[in-house]
Amino acid sequence: MPLLPSISAREVAEGLYGATRLARGDSNGIHFFGDTPEAFWKSFWAAAIAAPAYALLIILEPRGEHVTSGPLRIILIECVAYVIAWAAFPLAMHYVAEFIDREEQYIRYICASNWASVLQVTLYLFITAIVALDILPNALAVIMSLAAYAAIFAYQWWVARVGLELGRGGAVGIVILDLGISLILNGIVSAML
Repeated sequence: MPLLPSISAREVAEGLYGATRLARGDSNGIHFFGDTPEAFWKSFWAAAIAAPAYALLIILEPRGEHVTSGPLRIILIECVAYVIAWAAFPLAMHYVAEFIDREEQYIRYICASNWASVLQVTLYLFITAIVALDILPNALAVIMSLAAYAAIFAYQWWVARVGLELGRGGAVGIVILDLGISLILNGIVSAML
């Protein structure tokens, strides 16, 4: 039995289209995501789709000069961290959704969040590539990076708000949870390298 159920090109297109509609502020984009266990598991194909862009991000934006590990160790740690990152937030959200009485919205929200991640990684790769190519003055590159982060956080907030049917504050809490998990994981990875 495969790790994930197979997914058709049409299902990928629908997931990315729904994520794009949400990115444009259209709350009807949420209707392009399923609310079945099968749709939940298929949405993790987004991790495979985003993986090449993430790998380019690692190449363009290395973790720093303190890295003493060899290339094989770096690749293994980054690969394991990537998988954990894709599993940690949905796992945490399972319990949060129970706690805030949003079990019915949980699957559709995770589907939307997973497909939205493809757009987020793509935007961040674009900005990182522009910065790495050093074609802009430093001040403008910093402004673009900050604007990209702001756009990503606003997008995550909107996906949480629409997907979980939350108020503004509740959606902020979900974004903070996601950010916290990412920061912890990045700290662990940096320490291991």
